[in-house]
Formats: sequence, C-alpha cells, structure tokens
Amino acid sequence: MTARRLRRALVLLPSAGLGGAEVMTAVLARALAAEGVELHLAIEPALQPGFAAMLGPELADAVSAAPLSWREAETVEQNCRRQAAFVAAHIPTIRPDVALIPLPWPTHGLGFFPPLAEAGVPALAIAHLAPEELEPGMPEAARATRRGTVAWAAVSAPLAGRLAACFGLPPEQVAVVPNGIPLPIIAPGARDAARRAKRDLLDLAPAAPLLVFAGRLEPKKGADLLPGLALALRDRAGATIAVLGQGVLGEVLAQHPAAEPGGPLRLRGHVRDVDAWLLAADALLLPSRLEGMPLVFLEAAARRCPVIATRAALEAFGDAAWDLAALAEDDMVSALTDQAVATLIASGAVRPRVEAAFQRVSAWDEPAMLRQYLGLLRAMLA
Repeated sequence: MTARRLRRALVLLPSAGLGGAEVMTAVLARALAAEGVELHLAIEPALQPGFAAMLGPELADAVSAAPLSWREAETVEQNCRRQAAFVAAHIPTIRPDVALIPLPWPTHGLGFFPPLAEAGVPALAIAHLAPEELEPGMPEAARATRRGTVAWAAVSAPLAGRLAACFGLPPEQVAVVPNGIPLPIIAPGARDAARRAKRDLLDLAPAAPLLVFAGRLEPKKGADLLPGLALALRDRAGATIAVLGQGVLGEVLAQHPAAEPGGPLRLRGHVRDVDAWLLAADALLLPSRLEGMPLVFLEAAARRCPVIATRAALEAFGDAAWDLAALAEDDMVSALTDQAVATLIASGAVRPRVEAAFQRVSAWDEPAMLRQYLGLLRAMLA
C-alpha cells in the first residue's frame, strides 16, 4: 500500500513547563520541517517564547500561543472542553495530515483526542512520563483516546508498560522510541576551562569537588533531597552542589540554611549552558523518583561526566543501569551520599561506568531516534 505524503502536521503541547518533552518535540519538529512538512505548533502563551527559542529562528513563527496546558485548578471536564475547543476550531483551517501530541504526563492531553477522531485526523501520542495508575476521575476520560486512529509511543520500555496499563492498551500497541541526542564535539582543553570557570563563578577552589543537579525543582525529580545531600556531602567530602533549574520547590530550597551564601547548595536557576556545567562537574546527581528517559543523563554520558542516580532515575536501562552509573538502592539521602562519596574518591571504579555510558549514548543517537519516529508517521499514513 502506498503511503500518503505527509504535508502538514499539527503539534499540540499540553505543557505546563519547558523540559525534556519539549526539547525532544523541538528536535522532532525540526526534522519534520527538514522533510518539507508544514508545521503548526501550539503551546501555552507563557511558554511560547521559550519554546520558540528551542525551535530556532526558522520555526519560531510556526508556534502559536494557545490555552492548552492541563490546569490542576480545573476539573477533568473543564480541561478537556478547553483543549477540544481549540483543536476543533483550528482543524478546518490547518487541515493537518497528522497530529503530534507530546505528553509530559499521559492524561494531560485528553481533550485533544475526540475532535481529532471526529475530523479523521490520525494522531501520534508520545509519552515522556507515566505513573503506575491514573489519577481518580481520569480512566473514563482516557477511554476517549480509543476512538479514531491513535499511535502510541513511549521513551522507554518500562514507561510503555505503565502507559499501556493506564489506557487499557495491548502492550504491543505502544512503540518504544528511546530519546537520542547528537554527540558533542568537545574541543581540547574545554573540560579544564569549564572546570576553572564554573568554580570561579561559585568562588570555589580550583580542585573543590563539584556536583551538579539539572532539572525541574519538584518532588518527582527528588529536588527535595538536595539540601540534605548538600550538607552530607559537605561534611563527608567537602563538596558543593550546583542546582540548575526552576520549579515549585525553588522557594523552599532557597530558604534552607544549606543555600545561604557560601553554603554547599548553590541555586543557579535556569541556565543555557548545562553542557558546560557537565564538563565542569565531578558528577551529575539524578535523585529522581520517576523518570522516562532522562535527557540530562544522556547529555552527561556524552560528555563522560559520571552519574550518581536512584534506580528509578535510570529504570529505562533495566539491569544495565548498574554498569552505567553509581546507583542508590532507594531515594534516601544516606544511600545517595554513599554513592557520591565513593564516586569522588574512587576514580578507578568510575571510569568503566563512564565509558559504558558513553558507548550506550553513542549506539542510539538523535538520527536513530528520528528515523524511528518518521517511520511511525509514515506507517500511520499508509
């Protein structure tokens, strides 16, 4: 059967913030534009400028502001009604061949599916995170996603299993498309220069131990553990934690004694040069309680930055995760501290994990990911 040519795509983001799901959406959007696809992207007004910057100047004008985020203050019905109204109003003018629905949380795009089904527009829904079970009140709304033509993808195998269970899908119906990144070219001397520059910025000695946390400041990411980790690592290893990111726990962290001037917890907010911080750091901290396929781990692995993580943070890699990072059995501060101290003092044990992580990220990179996504879209149009 000959596939129809993909000419126009509608990309609907129910995002409440900018993170890994939005970064990977921008990557996929640029790849589709390079294939000659006309794109129409929509995201919450407050996020439009930041997302447009992710897309780059060639696609910045293709993104419009729309009230699409899932709002906790509204009921399920109100959220679905608002999302559905936008989609129904714009399908006749855009006339998309396909809709892309990136899902930072699996239920946050439920309002998109009914109007797409009614208009006969196939959708590719991409899950970046999923719980063990849906929140109260969600299952009935989730059944609406079974109407129409919906292809499902998830960024890891464990996540695909949870997504299938949440939506009552056959497991084989959820494609696994791991995140992939382009491998950076690191100039000679760049690592030493980054180490000096970031320690100077933090007013630290040139050889001072430095760990980095990069991500949203929220409980799912384990950000509430950072003050305890910082105090323990200061006492046991003289280390400092640089915190890169923003989120709901930002004010709480800022008020903690560990974050006082000169303290072991340095809050840097949103930064544009996470790559430089990963080159500068002795290790990346990933204390997450729930993850899909964490981009920051891939970025660290590509720069040969050691990683200290919970098992939950790297569940995407299964048992192989033990060979890729220093893993804590749980999300307790003591377990993570033990792994961090061991990483800082035992370079011989760290090196094989760093190399294994680098080989893993090299074997499945951004082009490999994009080939699989484009294949899914072509199959939908067959």
